[in-house]
Amino acid sequence: MSFSIERSIEDIFINENNRVKKLLSKYLNLLFKWHEINNIVSSSDRDYVIRREVYDSYCLNKYLTGSSYTDIGSGGGIPGIIISILNPDKKVLLIDRKTSFIDFLNLARSELGLENTEVIQQDVLKSESDLITDTVMLKNFSNKIISKMDFEKKFIFLMHMIKKSNQVSKAYMLTGSPVLELSKKCMRDLRVSTHVIPSPFFETNRVIAEVKFEDIIDS
Repeated sequence: MSFSIERSIEDIFINENNRVKKLLSKYLNLLFKWHEINNIVSSSDRDYVIRREVYDSYCLNKYLTGSSYTDIGSGGGIPGIIISILNPDKKVLLIDRKTSFIDFLNLARSELGLENTEVIQQDVLKSESDLITDTVMLKNFSNKIISKMDFEKKFIFLMHMIKKSNQVSKAYMLTGSPVLELSKKCMRDLRVSTHVIPSPFFETNRVIAEVKFEDIIDS
């Protein structure tokens, strides 16, 4: 039996409503079609992307709090587009610096009718950048400035960068197991909470690192 995005979405998200399943299917068809030319997804294995990237992003949504979200380094829209589909009543900003990603995100926003979503081309590591939602999320964010840092230094750098925007009160990073190896000092100073996403499809699990900036006391 040949692989079907629609059938896979129906099987994995069996308890979700029809609106969400239809939009996820439409989004993924757009994503993989664009990927064939522009290479904007981490893998061409559609089943893997749905079971790993989409499912984990779906689980991330259960932990998010706040009335407005920013996905920095949104890339092809994972997790940002998925969070937008799941939260039609909340403002979602998708930020990326690369034109190829921005073009796709604008297409997806239009084709899916995501009126709650805004696409912004911006390099968030530039000093003049200011994030304007109360919640920020990120996954696989990278840049030449931080690419050679070890995980802890990169994590601290990103959290301090996000914290500079006064309107942001919380940040959520969807990441791998290295976040569980952060030093006690880092965990304490940034008030980091971690949540493991149990995967029904893989032996390894993704982890959500949650930082609430209102809990941090500046010294």
